[in-house]
Amino acid sequence: MPPTTTIAGRRRPSRSASWLTSFLVLTLVLQPWLLAVAVPTNLTILVLLPLSDPTASAVFQSFADVMSVAPVAMNAINPNHNYQIIIQDTGGVRFNAVNLLLNTSLQQPVHAFVGEYSSRVTLGVALLASARKIWHCSVASSADFDNMQDFKFFFRVAPNDSQQGPILAQFVASMSWRTVNILAVADTFGQSLSATFSTAADQHGVSIHALQHYLPGTTDYSPYLDAILASGSKIVMFFGFPGDCKLILRQAKAKGMIGPDWVWVGTHTMYNYLDTLTMDSDRSLADGMLFSALREDHSTPEYQALRSSFLAQFPSRSESDLGGFALMYFDCFLALAKGFRSMTTLYGEAAVQTHSYSATLPEYLSPFNGTTGSVAFTEQGSRIVHEWQIMNVYNNSNRATYVLSDSGRVNKVANPIFYGGSTVIPIDRPPLEIAYPQWSDPGVQALAVIRGLMILAMLGGMIFLGVNRTEKQIRQLSLPFLLVISLGCVMILSSEYILIGVPGAPACHASSIVFTFAYELVVASAIAKTYRIFRIFDNSRISKGGLKSPDLFRNVAMIMAVQAILFIIWVVAFPVWPRLVATKTSLYYECRPTNFAGHWAIVGASFAFNGVMLLLVCYLAYKTRNVDSSYRETHWILYTAQNVFLCSVLIIPLSLVTIESFALTAYFIRAIAMLFAVGFAYTALVGRLIVTVWMDRRLSTGVTAAGITSTPLATAATEPNGPFKLKGSAENQVSASKPSSSSVAGVPGAELGAIYPVLRRGGGLGFIERFTQTWRATQVYMNMPRGIVAISPPTQSAAQSNARSGAGGSTTARTSVRKRVAGRHGGSGEGMGTVIPLADLGFDVSPVGAPPACLELVHLGSGAAWVVQMTPEEVVVWSQYLKAVASVITTGTGSSSGSGTRSGTGQSHSSGGSASVTAAAGHAVARAISTSEAGRVRMPSQRPQLASDRSVRD
Repeated sequence: MPPTTTIAGRRRPSRSASWLTSFLVLTLVLQPWLLAVAVPTNLTILVLLPLSDPTASAVFQSFADVMSVAPVAMNAINPNHNYQIIIQDTGGVRFNAVNLLLNTSLQQPVHAFVGEYSSRVTLGVALLASARKIWHCSVASSADFDNMQDFKFFFRVAPNDSQQGPILAQFVASMSWRTVNILAVADTFGQSLSATFSTAADQHGVSIHALQHYLPGTTDYSPYLDAILASGSKIVMFFGFPGDCKLILRQAKAKGMIGPDWVWVGTHTMYNYLDTLTMDSDRSLADGMLFSALREDHSTPEYQALRSSFLAQFPSRSESDLGGFALMYFDCFLALAKGFRSMTTLYGEAAVQTHSYSATLPEYLSPFNGTTGSVAFTEQGSRIVHEWQIMNVYNNSNRATYVLSDSGRVNKVANPIFYGGSTVIPIDRPPLEIAYPQWSDPGVQALAVIRGLMILAMLGGMIFLGVNRTEKQIRQLSLPFLLVISLGCVMILSSEYILIGVPGAPACHASSIVFTFAYELVVASAIAKTYRIFRIFDNSRISKGGLKSPDLFRNVAMIMAVQAILFIIWVVAFPVWPRLVATKTSLYYECRPTNFAGHWAIVGASFAFNGVMLLLVCYLAYKTRNVDSSYRETHWILYTAQNVFLCSVLIIPLSLVTIESFALTAYFIRAIAMLFAVGFAYTALVGRLIVTVWMDRRLSTGVTAAGITSTPLATAATEPNGPFKLKGSAENQVSASKPSSSSVAGVPGAELGAIYPVLRRGGGLGFIERFTQTWRATQVYMNMPRGIVAISPPTQSAAQSNARSGAGGSTTARTSVRKRVAGRHGGSGEGMGTVIPLADLGFDVSPVGAPPACLELVHLGSGAAWVVQMTPEEVVVWSQYLKAVASVITTGTGSSSGSGTRSGTGQSHSSGGSASVTAAAGHAVARAISTSEAGRVRMPSQRPQLASDRSVRD
């Protein structure tokens, strides 16, 4: 047994030696392989950022700090790879970015490239990277990079515009906004996002009112903002960068485009917008902004690992720095690390190190969990995003308010807060203004009522004219034409009702036709009236005769027939139809012709035809402006024509030219101008006559001014105990018994009297009466023994006698008045007169505002005055007698003020009334006897006989 143990003892050392020998041999054999594994593969990744961007340098430096901890996470994916990150500053210039990539790749092997930030700068370096077969990860979102032929090595972990545009359109539609504006930078990012959003918006029924592209580097955005402001929509889709947004919002605030009723919607580029701002005023302007971003999942292990590493390396920094583009850049490094691991597995380390493998983008990329959540790619290298969130900027912070899925679902996670703190979602634009008249509009209703009252007044006027057709003034101005003019005015006003509300098919024709025919009824009738007066007073022999009304009406009918032919051609050959016009701010109707050339040819011919008519009536009215005052209607016709012309300058352009923002206002202006024109024309041609006739009938009832006795002239002159009670004591008064014929007729200067044109003015007139008084044929009678002056409408017999003798008229046709018959008063043929005691009478031989050769008789107590037209000789004779018994008014203001300055009288006024008017009159008569012929003084007549009433009336 001992030998065996020994052997065993001997064998045991020999076994140990054999195992040791085997280990040493194996170590020597495997030593080269173990040395190769111990040395990791160095891979260089170039990062390009606009670190010196003056508007966001701090933000991009923060991105660089986050990237600086990426190698730790990348090495964890494949420990055999050693990553070197080189960060370069491009300043946001595309030329700098291309040069940096070119020079760096020439100096050393660059295995991958990250950047740039904007699509405009990324475009150049992406082409260069693809040419050099450098894997390129970016956050640029332009749809141009989905082109696999030009960008074979390009991929991105940010959502592209082909996804973001439809998501934004979906969100806009979910907010019930149907009209938006686009303000986009004019580069590949802004243009591609505008295109994709516009296409999706159209599918969601969202209209784009203003599409404005500004060039990079723009500092004055006023033209673009003005266009958006004019569009009417208050939703602005901003497709630009934070540096631009700061200036844009400042200028928008100055234009009133920042407020609770405005909404600015941006893209994922606005994620770090608040970090670029240094002024509180800029931060407050961002309140209420909304922007889209992919939904981040911060629960992943990758995010937690990044958070730990970043806060360990930068303990003074906040976790808020880890979000948005910082995380997307970090996911770029994770995607590159996973891609290189796949390439190493497929082609080996040497191939990866030397770039000597030919892999496609789908082979290089693989899905993974990143710091933003699940990351997957399309065949073109764009990230697939299934969920989005709409961020809301308010009170210097971002918060998620809506979550949107690519399936179309929209979930609200918080109420959005808009500018000013309101949570009420603004409407996209104010309600469209209804720019055409509607019956529900109070202004339209008011005009319709006024128009209706005017029509009723005109119809009542027509009835009044018919009832009083035997009145001399109505017969002088031709009742048929007065009725036709009234009818024309009624039709003009009625045509305005056709334009209210939604017009029917025939409305465009009906309104124009009714208005034009009505206008021609008025103007053609005025032409006929002035032409007849022109023919009468232009003849050297007045007995030649006038024009008959039937003849004139035939001429009016011919004028209407010409216009009817034009309208028939218009309606049949060139009709117009109402068309609804919907603009960005209003709705209105316009009459759109089917043939513009033919339509305007007819309209032009119609305007020319009616314009010539207006000029003709002006010419005839001007030519007859100086005819006898009884026919002074031509003055009013001239005033009417001038007024119609001036109103047409305003009415015609507003009727033919439609201005969108002024359409309803133009209607009101045109309607008011039409009311004024029609009211003036009716008042001048018809209404004033109606008022005059009505006032004549009212005044003929014997209304007397204070202190004036009204009585029939015949009674006042003949009754022994008439109503004349003279001033003074009883013993000084003259008996009121009727004088004998010898005592009156036999005493020179005892009576003066005749029928004269008389204008009533001064005191005792109502407000309307002051403006309606005209010259009237009136009998003026002075009885000096009785101490009275009587003014009364002439009796039938006196008027006929005066017509035969021509007494009491003026010497010129300009100041003459047609004689009136006063037989209507009381049915007795007697007119009611006014009797003034000479003691209360003043007179003025040169009254203010009266024609030459006039004498004004003034009742001193009330200021009532009568201006009497005479011949110069008659004025001298009357004044000589009146000087002895009445007050002389030398200031010429007695009729206007009811007083006046008495420069001298033929009587003595005392407080006790010791001297009577009759005594003073007797002395005046005695003085006058020596210089006058015996008997009643009768004024000579030099008034020419006018044309017969019938020649003018017919």
